[in-house]
Amino acid sequence: MKAAGPTAARASSAPRPGSRPDHPLCIAHRGASDLGADAIELDVHLSADAVPMVIHDDSVDRTTNGRGLVSALTCRSLRRLDAGAWFSSRFRGERIPTLEEALECARGRCGLNIEIKEPGGGRGRGGRARGTGASGPGAVPRAVAGALARTGFKEPLIVSSFSTRALRQARAAMPDVNMGFLASRSLRGLRALHRRVGLYAVHPHVRLATARRVRLAHRLGLLVLFWTVNEARLMRRLLALGGDGLMTDDPAIFRDLR
Repeated sequence: MKAAGPTAARASSAPRPGSRPDHPLCIAHRGASDLGADAIELDVHLSADAVPMVIHDDSVDRTTNGRGLVSALTCRSLRRLDAGAWFSSRFRGERIPTLEEALECARGRCGLNIEIKEPGGGRGRGGRARGTGASGPGAVPRAVAGALARTGFKEPLIVSSFSTRALRQARAAMPDVNMGFLASRSLRGLRALHRRVGLYAVHPHVRLATARRVRLAHRLGLLVLFWTVNEARLMRRLLALGGDGLMTDDPAIFRDLR
């Protein structure tokens, strides 16, 4: 997990369950918490043997030297792949971490924003939705809950998803964990979802950034964490609208601004 680099993150500054931050949160979208992020965002898919793996796509084609769906490969097979060389030669030989390994790595160092991917909900080569996965309904949230329980992870945590179904399943599996709703097109149905799930935050894409939407979320008692923001000017605008934090590929920009 060299790319995540959590050695200098400030775990105490990210939100604890049920709490609100005292400053705008910086969530590292691609790791790099050593640049001053409060938390790291990561994505989870299940292997063929139901091990939660930290990988963005539902296939290994784009980010490893292998081919195939994550759900079609065992944890052992996935761990044999090189998951670092595509990003930089410096990371050649890095392996796909299990969620438990990521939790242990972040312990005492930073918070996490764990995005739950529904089977078939990731992106394969060329940006096309791929496959349906081998896991049954609710398998991913249950696997995440199991990893959290086995590691005893106590750092600040948000479990998020674009899928309302996945969030309902996650709430059933993790009654006391902060939940975040990822939105890319609209916030329609936010009230109803909040009533059913009990959200902690809404994570809108920057194109949804309006003062009205921020006010709506705040009236519901939710944090507003925008994604993915990599320009200082846009960061300033989103914070001026009342955003409670940002997800970024470059935490150093936000650190300097903050």
